[in-house]
Amino acid sequence: MERGTYLNAFRSKKISTKFKGIRTFHKATHTPSTAKPGDVLTVIVPKLKDKLFLPATFAMVFDMEIVLDPAEPGTTVNNYPVNNLAANIISRLVIKINSDPIFDLDNAHLYNTYKDLWLTEKQRTNSVFKGIQVEELRKMRADLKATLPDAKAVNTTLRGVFGKKYVIPLNLDFIADHIPLHTSELDSIVFELTVNTPKNVLKYSEVETIDFTMKNICLTYETLDARDLRSEITRTLDIGFPFLFDDVHHYKRETVAKSKKQFNIDVDVDRKSLKGILMIFQESFNDGERDSENFPNPGIENINFTIDGLPNALYNGGYKQIHHWDEIFKHFASEELKKTHDIHIDIAKYYNDNKYALWIDLRSTEDNTLHGTGKEQKESILMEISKKDNGTGDYTMHIFVVSDARIIIKDRKFQNIER
Repeated sequence: MERGTYLNAFRSKKISTKFKGIRTFHKATHTPSTAKPGDVLTVIVPKLKDKLFLPATFAMVFDMEIVLDPAEPGTTVNNYPVNNLAANIISRLVIKINSDPIFDLDNAHLYNTYKDLWLTEKQRTNSVFKGIQVEELRKMRADLKATLPDAKAVNTTLRGVFGKKYVIPLNLDFIADHIPLHTSELDSIVFELTVNTPKNVLKYSEVETIDFTMKNICLTYETLDARDLRSEITRTLDIGFPFLFDDVHHYKRETVAKSKKQFNIDVDVDRKSLKGILMIFQESFNDGERDSENFPNPGIENINFTIDGLPNALYNGGYKQIHHWDEIFKHFASEELKKTHDIHIDIAKYYNDNKYALWIDLRSTEDNTLHGTGKEQKESILMEISKKDNGTGDYTMHIFVVSDARIIIKDRKFQNIER
């Protein structure tokens, strides 16, 4: 007999367990401990003999030292980070198992910044450590001795907490979303991070003198000492375990005249499960004036697709502006937020407030919890695009290809990667 939620005869809000383990937070100085624009930082996931490496805890922490203007502290700060420093300070992310690349994303700052627009307002508010923050706080953290006029008390408090320290989470899906790892038993997992140029990282006034340095670079992570769980995970990795993740690849960059009303794009990739294609448009900017979260809407009015040689595919009446929000929402909104729409970005910001990107969804279903629903793609995808005449100048169009991928680990060794 059904008695509802509160009078269920087996009701319990907790699960009884005798699971015990010792959790430890680790902080280790990285070598080298400093980095400049253009440098490539090689980060190796630590080998832990008797402990488990906990998911979603691996990160790089550093002090952001910027050549200041004015050099002496005062009431103005002209040189400071763009919004979302963690996403923008890395231009390319490569992840390898031993020497085998499993992930390679160029122009990572564009994709990762746009992805973070789909966090909730609270998530963004609570991401000060990552560098998602208001302009006043960005200035105050660039120059800790500056005395900005009428500075808000909350920003003064947050400057005191975080100072010049920022964090870059190092959590690809296959590390963050899966079982804890007994890393001493596995092949080496290596991150290669290319530090971005000042024009993509900073707002500034004097081009000739601008520079920044990442100082006091440390790696942080958490471990768990739990013998029974470690043995269980070791057996799992012996039998074979798939690690699932989104493979994001910067396919190409093209220049599109703002005045151009018709152009074609051909995407030719071989994928077992192609989730979709993302197109991000950027406008030119003067050095020091980049708005990191400016993603202009080029006014794409219609797209006709030819897929696998079949014309009028995907949208047989054309992919119109009216469809763009619904389609991108399916992919970038997490499943738990699709009902509430509690997201920083909304339909007005998307179309009208420079938060636009074009997503072409090729999955069988919009369910983001499912892996492997993308299209098996062998031949090219041709897009005949119609857009508005937006006057003089050019857009730089970046095309990203997103696919389902998985890594197979068996006998505690990397076997292969499937894309």
